[in-house]
Amino acid sequence: MNALLLAAMPLVLMDGQAPDIDHWLRIEPTIAAAVECRQTLPLHALDGITPNAPGSWSLVPARSFTVFGLPVKRIELFIDPDGELGASYTAVIEKRSLEQVRKQLKLASQRGRIGQLSADQPSAEVQVTCTVAATEQG
Repeated sequence: MNALLLAAMPLVLMDGQAPDIDHWLRIEPTIAAAVECRQTLPLHALDGITPNAPGSWSLVPARSFTVFGLPVKRIELFIDPDGELGASYTAVIEKRSLEQVRKQLKLASQRGRIGQLSADQPSAEVQVTCTVAATEQG
């Protein structure tokens, strides 16, 4: 029952804005590809979503969402609007230990990555981050 309720919830930004579900469904594959370091996230994909700070967004998926087969609680994006600092795409992972996340990342092929992929636990939450240097964004 809880899963049904969660699946019906709209995409909610940390600042309380709620873009429509259709918008989330359009950008979801692009966001997954960015977090998995398969392709950069074009800034225009976030049109209509107000950043929390210049170039910075925090998104809560509207429905069950995974990267590398891991359940995602929240997505944190940074794309330097000037293009000088590159970008970072972070997925905050639900209900998994850092060891479990690292094991899952090892199973995923590291070939063809556009940036540096890492997993860490800076607080109670485990995070997977793809960091793309400005020259790699190009």
